[in-house]
Amino acid sequence: MLYLIGLIFICLYFLPSIVLAYLQSKHIQTRLGESPVILSAKDYSEAGKYALAKLRVSMISSLIELVAFLFWIFIGFWFLEGVVARWHLPENISSLLFILIFLSVGFVVSLPMGFYTSMVLDKRFGFSKNTFGLFVKDTLKAFVMLIVIGGIIVFLLLEVMENFVYWYLGGFGLIFIFAILANVFYPILIAPIFNKFTPLEDECLREKIESMMQKVGFRSNGIFVMDASKRDGRLNAYFGGLGDSKRVVLFDTLLQKVSSEGLLAILGHELGHFKHRDILKNILIVGILLFVIFCIAGNLPQEIFTAMGVREAPATTIAFLVLIVPVVSFLAMPIIGYFSRKAEYRADSFGAELTSKYSLAEALIRIVNENKAFPCSHPAYIFFYYTHPPLLKRLEALDYHHRQVG
Repeated sequence: MLYLIGLIFICLYFLPSIVLAYLQSKHIQTRLGESPVILSAKDYSEAGKYALAKLRVSMISSLIELVAFLFWIFIGFWFLEGVVARWHLPENISSLLFILIFLSVGFVVSLPMGFYTSMVLDKRFGFSKNTFGLFVKDTLKAFVMLIVIGGIIVFLLLEVMENFVYWYLGGFGLIFIFAILANVFYPILIAPIFNKFTPLEDECLREKIESMMQKVGFRSNGIFVMDASKRDGRLNAYFGGLGDSKRVVLFDTLLQKVSSEGLLAILGHELGHFKHRDILKNILIVGILLFVIFCIAGNLPQEIFTAMGVREAPATTIAFLVLIVPVVSFLAMPIIGYFSRKAEYRADSFGAELTSKYSLAEALIRIVNENKAFPCSHPAYIFFYYTHPPLLKRLEALDYHHRQVG
């Protein structure tokens, strides 16, 4: 049974992710030998090298995930259950500790690759401005949040599992509510833990943004600048929150590198998502995905737990649920990506109408240049991983004719 589960994980998740990374790597290497597009020759080469390095990290991370998955199902759950049982704690406390230890191990295992990406790879390519002290601070904050927020969610989920026959329906409802609350409270409670948000001081720009928002009926509780530059040099902007917590967030790097017209065009694109209710659609998609995951977890055969040498208990069920989330999410990504890319085209069109096609196209090109995003990808990689259309396709839809650069 365990060998079958391992084989399913390998065939449905590990091997496809490795094959896709390989195809993308070969595609980039081929395109690097051709004339550059969008970027200058130097930036085109740098972007390609960065993309290839990220793909190598991705393949190593996939291998670590495979090893971790096999460890947990073959020995990890059995060993952890035995350790927790020796403490002779009440059942609900034992279950909670089992899950928190399981999550903590996963957090620690992910640290080396996270450290390498932020402190080595991104620094090498001129993105990361992170310091070791800041990395440690962020890591500790994230771990505390995992234990506190994760502990609350797990405790409530355990209560649902103990008191409801069809617990997976109640569990789905509970996690879905938390997902919505996360959207509401993230910009006002969670994000400020890691970054400083200050009101936009440029009065002229603020008035233009507010005027644009009024045209589409978007109400926010403020326009804020985030000190992204203390960690990273890449550009971004987003609308965060739901209801009264909605706010406009501009990276300080974006203000430094993009013109006012380009910034307005980018925000016009984001307003397109609001106008087309894409945020609500995304929440619905997340809900469907969660429902599928909980239905799978709620109907696991007893033989799986017997083969792992553990009880079919709420704690082991939740842990196994966490293990299968990447697999189900990966298989759902092509569907999610398809609808997401269509939404991006609609948002581009809306943003171009609010400002201009030229301003939006130039802003997108500027972001790609600054972020060293390689503009060419393998079709299969796009199909599985891209939530945004490739830049060349977006420019084509905006009737913008990019020039070849040497």
